Amino acid sequence: MAKQTIFPNATIGIIGGGQLGRYMAVSAKQMGFRAAVLDPVAQSPCGQVADKEITAAYSDLEAIRKLAEISDVVTYEFENIDYDALNQLKEEAYLPQGSDLLLLTQNRETEKKGIVDAGCEVAPYRIIHDEKELEDAVDVLGLPAVLKTCRGGYDGKGQYVMKEKRTASGSSCTAYTWNLYFRKLGSIPNGAISDRYSFCSWRDCSIPSR
Repeated sequence: MAKQTIFPNATIGIIGGGQLGRYMAVSAKQMGFRAAVLDPVAQSPCGQVADKEITAAYSDLEAIRKLAEISDVVTYEFENIDYDALNQLKEEAYLPQGSDLLLLTQNRETEKKGIVDAGCEVAPYRIIHDEKELEDAVDVLGLPAVLKTCRGGYDGKGQYVMKEKRTASGSSCTAYTWNLYFRKLGSIPNGAISDRYSFCSWRDCSIPSR
């Protein structure tokens, strides 16, 4: 769909009702826009401040189409939504960022590669698929380390902090396909990434607008 300019009083449809969606909706309303949100949970953080709220699964194409019908533009607040539904929507509604970025960020391996390809530095990491690769990654990168799942993990979910080497061989770390990952950049599908662990006193999250 051709590029469009969205003016105040237009409605921004947001897929995902979490804290980032809430920030987006609050900012949009301060700028004179309206906000509509789709989330599986009623009265989600974003739903509490949105002008319209649709409660449905991210894979519910009809619900997503309904969101598009009441919105002038559609976006999404985080990566853990349904790619197939969004990919279909981009042919029917104004979705400026498309669906390619979603596919890239849903997998920590492709996400990290995308960051590197864009010319940005990332923390040292290793992709792991089994216990041997996990042990090798720990030998190279050292401890402490954070073991992260490639898909679906966010806000501390799907993560395990390893502080001692004996922890790396524990069944709790190898029961799934994981990413051994030190810091908070890095990703991998059906595997694991390992990054050197670092402590942060703050975390920055930016949502650009104009």
